[in-house]
Parts: sequence; structure tokens; C-alpha cells
Amino acid sequence: MTKKVFIYTIMLFITISFQQNLFAQKGRAMWIWNSANQVNSMINDYGTYRQDLFDFCKAPHGNPNNKITTLFLSCSAFIYSNYDNLANFISEAADSGITIEYLDGDATWATYNQRYGYDRIKKVIEYNTSRTIDKEKIKGIHFDVEPYLLKPGGSYKAPYWDTDRMTVWNSFLAFNDTCQAMVDNSNSDLYFGIAIPRWYESHVGIDELKKLQKIVDYVAIMDYNEKASVIINDAKNEIDHAKELNKKVWIGVETKEISPETVSFYEEGVVYMEEQLGIVNDSYGNEDVFLGFAIHSYKYYRVLRNDPVSVKKNEFPLNSDFVLEQNYPNPFNPSTIISFYLRNSGTVSVSIYNLLGEREIELINGELSSGWHEVNFINENLSSGVYFYELRTSNFTQKKKMIILK
Repeated sequence: MTKKVFIYTIMLFITISFQQNLFAQKGRAMWIWNSANQVNSMINDYGTYRQDLFDFCKAPHGNPNNKITTLFLSCSAFIYSNYDNLANFISEAADSGITIEYLDGDATWATYNQRYGYDRIKKVIEYNTSRTIDKEKIKGIHFDVEPYLLKPGGSYKAPYWDTDRMTVWNSFLAFNDTCQAMVDNSNSDLYFGIAIPRWYESHVGIDELKKLQKIVDYVAIMDYNEKASVIINDAKNEIDHAKELNKKVWIGVETKEISPETVSFYEEGVVYMEEQLGIVNDSYGNEDVFLGFAIHSYKYYRVLRNDPVSVKKNEFPLNSDFVLEQNYPNPFNPSTIISFYLRNSGTVSVSIYNLLGEREIELINGELSSGWHEVNFINENLSSGVYFYELRTSNFTQKKKMIILK
């Protein structure tokens, strides 16, 4: 009896270890939005740009367990010419265990400039058709089209996201539907995916998000946050839809120095980021629809520090009487969180002002203890636009900008 239990324990251990290895083998992708000159140097093999890239992909920050297996590469100049140099680059990438997806996109492709996106797909198909060796071919097309950037006051034309959202959205859906059909009808193994923000369901509705996922082969969620719990929660709908629709999902994370700092791992560094991604993997690593993590982007990830470069909320900011953080999320609709730190207790007010300096809402006015505080602002009456939130005590005042979307 003891012997049987012992054997069963060994078999169970082997099974668990095998499953953990499978989870660990999820892919990793990385966006490359580097300058045209740098991309040219990578593809044309000038200097050490190409070798530096491949060396980094094999063992990011010295860890081969986190190797990059897919590159979303912005290289539009090379699908119109210089086929041989591009083929050589893709072939060498394949030898390093890396697949290449063509990366491109512009907000206007969602509406009045769709033809440019279609032309890029035609050129990728033409390039692949010219290649007789499979490892020289582009494996996928990855578009980053962000229709919510279509706003009045700049160079963009109507319709606009804020004022005619569903017109923009339906045009965006139609664009992706045509792109996917072009890829499907190309008689090739190409696949088509898109980058999306983590909040589409709160702006157009969960059913509309599902429509979008039904169209494309995969989505890469720009699930930008420094906390695993937020990343997990924000990816849940996309993961659930993918399981139902037999689609795929990348979960994207940010490494760029950006405001608010809570959307990026820049402040926390590589070690902390990997800890958080490990927690996310515990939730989704056994899901077949989960492709792995996509890192934004090579330019910033390669110089990301191992150790934190900023004060954490559970530490004491030694040189500060107060800290007012950028609200998160921002832009937002309908709610956002404002976090702040007080060295000393005292009377505190937190208010929201319009661009004329007129106070619209007072969120807090009273005695608060020292330490970190958060206030959850749920907008009910303010129209879309730019506002300021102000933290005021008897000794100091500070304002920061917030943007409300409708």
C-alpha cells in the first residue's frame, strides 16, 4: 500500500512539473516602434543593431526563460522594396526561434484612410508570395489602429470618437473585417491581429468588444498596469470571449516612463514586473487561448532597470511632505482613483476644477491622518473634457490634469 502511494506521488509530481513547463512555454512578444533609421539598421544589418536585438530576445535581461518569440516589427519601407534584406532578417530571426509579424497602424485607418491599411496587407501578401523558403516569410499582420484618438481640433476629420462614437466604431469593425478577409483569402498561413486598449467594453459595450474579437484572429490587450490583480481583471472579458469564439489573446504590458506611473513597470523594474507577470500567468497560463505576454516596447524594455527607481506606496517618501499621484485611469469614464500621501495629519480638501478655474466638485474636506489615501471619483454630471483636481492643505497646494471621456 505504501509503495503504491509512493509511486502515485511520483507520477503526480511528474504531471504537475510537466504542466508547469507547458505554462512556462507560453510565448512572449515585443513591439518594435524604433525610428526608421534604427529599423533600417536592423534589417540591413548595419553595425550591431541586428545582433543586439537577437541577443536581447534570446535572454532579456539575462533570463533565457523569458525569451522573445514574436516581434511586432514596424518596417513599412521593406514591404515595398528591399525584399532580399528583409528576407535575410526574417530568416535569421527564425534561426533564433523568433517569428516576425508586420506592425503598422494609424487612427485614420478606422474611418477615412482605410485604403492605406488595405494596401499594407496587399504588400505583405506580395512579399510572402515572392518567397519560396518558408522561414523567410512574414507570419502575421499586427495593426495598431486607435480610433479613440480621432478628436476635433487637430488634423483629424470627422466623424470623431467623442461626438459620433458608434459611427467611428462601426467603421472600425468594417475595416478589421475587410482586413481579416484579405488575409484569409490570401491562400497563405498569414494571421491577423490587432492591439486594443483594456477598456473598450466600458466605452462601446461588452457585446461590441465581442463583435471585434469575433472578426480577428487575435487581440493584443494593451493591459497597461503595474499590478497583477488589475491586469487579470482587465483581461477577463477578452479571455472569456476568446474561449467562446476560439480566438487568441496576448496580454500587453508597458515599460516606458509614462504618466500616470501606475500604467507602466518603468518605476518598478524587471524583477517586480516578472513577479507580477508570474501572478497573471497563474490565472491564465493554463488557458489555450492565452498566447503569452507582449512587451511594449524594445526601445524601453531593453533599458528597463532590474531594481525599482521610485518610492512604493508602502514606503515613506523621506523628502516629501506630500505626494499627489496622477489619477488612474486617465482618461476615464465614468470613474477614476486619485491617490495622495500626507506626511502629517491635518485638514485636507480635494476638489475638481474646470479650465476656467471654477470649482465643480469638492470630493474631500476634513481631517485626514498621515499616510496614503485614495478617493474614488465617479463622474455623473460633468461633460467630457479637460479638468484639474487639486489637493490643498494649510501648508501646500498641488493640481494635476484629468480627462473625462463620454
